[in-house]
Amino acid sequence: MGLFDKVKSMKDAVTGGAAKVYVQADAPSLSQPFTVTIRASSTGGDVKFSRVYLEVKGVELIDLRDSVSFHHNGERHNESVHIKKSSTTFSQEYNVAPEGVISGGESEGWTFDVTLPAGAMPTFRGKFSRHYYSVRAGLDCFGNDPDSGWIELHM
Repeated sequence: MGLFDKVKSMKDAVTGGAAKVYVQADAPSLSQPFTVTIRASSTGGDVKFSRVYLEVKGVELIDLRDSVSFHHNGERHNESVHIKKSSTTFSQEYNVAPEGVISGGESEGWTFDVTLPAGAMPTFRGKFSRHYYSVRAGLDCFGNDPDSGWIELHM
């Protein structure tokens, strides 16, 4: 391995670019278990990881835009109001697989069954608010973990 390869390997470890991670949920449901499939592909050299993990979260989001009119010193004024707030209603992290190595240029895959707790808040989309669930999968690696980013589930 030459100097350039070592520098690139360090950059990938620091930025999380050593692997691409993809996640997909098959028929997500509030009332029964559903399967999540995780795939990870090396973007160059070997990728050593201490575990594969899956995060699931529920989020309630309020996004309200409105305008307010008021009088001040005999003049009418209009102001825009934007209120955006979110609250995590559920959060769970699962260990999917133990340590391993993805060889350079290769891919690996794992499946995991997720069961949301009884009484989990249902998903909805209203005019000013909504509640949804998302998943994110990652490899626990030295440096910044490569992950899939948050993917919204459609239930």
